[in-house]
Amino acid sequence: MYVSTVSGMFGFAGRGLGVVVGRYIAVALGKSDAAAVRGYWGTGNLIVLPFLTVASLVFIGVGVWLGPKWFNVSPENFTLLRLCFLVSGFGLFLNYYGTYWLILSQAHLDFKFISLLRTTMNLLQVLPSIVLAYFTRSPLVLIVWNLFVSLLQLLLFIRHSHRKYNLGFHLRDASFGHAREMAVYAGKNFVGLVAGGFFSSIDRLILGKTGFAPAADYAHYVVANNLSSRLQSLSVAVMGPVLFNTARTVGGDGKTSAAKIYNDTFAFVFDWYLLAAIWVGLWHPVLVRFWLMHTMGEQLGEKAALQVAPLLVPLVAACCFTALANISGVQLASLNRLGTNIGFGVAAGLLAIAGVWFGWKTGGIVGAAYGFLFSRVALVAQDLFTIRLLKAGGWLTRRTWEKIGAQVLVGAVFALSYFIFQRDSYWLLIPAALHGGFIGVWLLRHQLRKTLASSKVLKVE
Repeated sequence: MYVSTVSGMFGFAGRGLGVVVGRYIAVALGKSDAAAVRGYWGTGNLIVLPFLTVASLVFIGVGVWLGPKWFNVSPENFTLLRLCFLVSGFGLFLNYYGTYWLILSQAHLDFKFISLLRTTMNLLQVLPSIVLAYFTRSPLVLIVWNLFVSLLQLLLFIRHSHRKYNLGFHLRDASFGHAREMAVYAGKNFVGLVAGGFFSSIDRLILGKTGFAPAADYAHYVVANNLSSRLQSLSVAVMGPVLFNTARTVGGDGKTSAAKIYNDTFAFVFDWYLLAAIWVGLWHPVLVRFWLMHTMGEQLGEKAALQVAPLLVPLVAACCFTALANISGVQLASLNRLGTNIGFGVAAGLLAIAGVWFGWKTGGIVGAAYGFLFSRVALVAQDLFTIRLLKAGGWLTRRTWEKIGAQVLVGAVFALSYFIFQRDSYWLLIPAALHGGFIGVWLLRHQLRKTLASSKVLKVE
């Protein structure tokens, strides 16, 4: 928990220069300028390698020096925490440099390869981690395993880029001209990512600070936040296609428009995050009880569930708003409106500081969670600004609000089961599964029809 909190502050190192270089490469690809692609890529490599090296060393220094002082860690775990930060520093370099090569594939719209590789690497990371966690119960062992997987993924990205795009490191193609061309955009992007990296974990930093929130309350908050963040991270899958398809429109691809890209992506993502928010909001008592009692034991799980469940509702809702705002955020970046994007991000961060502090003072840890949810109003404002800029639909279409009404109505019908069972009864898992399954099948109905049609054609052949 503590290592991930600090690593969130270094988010600027992950996609910063990669997004800048990827954006210019996408524009060059839209113009079919292969020489410019090599020049931008080589220039980016020449900059990003020393930058990530310094960032990783700073991360290690901050973690080893300040980690035991900042967080509520018992003295006997000081050495373990320092070792975790040390190994995670090398992992930070590999993860973020791997992201740099991933962005090269995104700029080439090679999303099939990316999905196959990332899925394989995630399985390779997670499944052995479960076994290692069970037998070793050591976070350090898990971090070392993640380091190995990150190295393997980076090597596979490099190999694929060399074979498929005929691109290596191309340091000889680097030039001051390309660096100057990207400098202003890179500077804005760097400021935005530094601010975003800091504010992305500001709620946990405030609550985790010694003497602010008790360790037990902080742990419950982080459990709910981690689950919510996993849900939010799914939106990262659409950020690459949105960013680089929009950038290609800047480069001269007249077949698509930024407004259509926004509308199509928002409509798809909104349905699923609306389902997630309503489903968790409706069934969280029994879901959290079932989850924690089977992972922490009956006595501890029952007690923890009572503390985590109320936090899950506002934090999941907050992460859903953040996930939707990722669409407008990357479009502003691709259209070179980074200053506006930074302004909305800083506003959300400042509102988070005020909301978490005021919420904690008035309502304890649950109040802090709702204070963080309130801060997402700045991201909704970002969506509305982008919608107006592109003359798109999104939140302002009647169809969006019809979807909200329909899902609320369906949820209300299933919620009638609360009149029969207690709010944390395991019998409620049945209507919860039916609710999620019904909406999920409805959202996938078009894809299911295509699959059935394809299967019939294959049978005929």
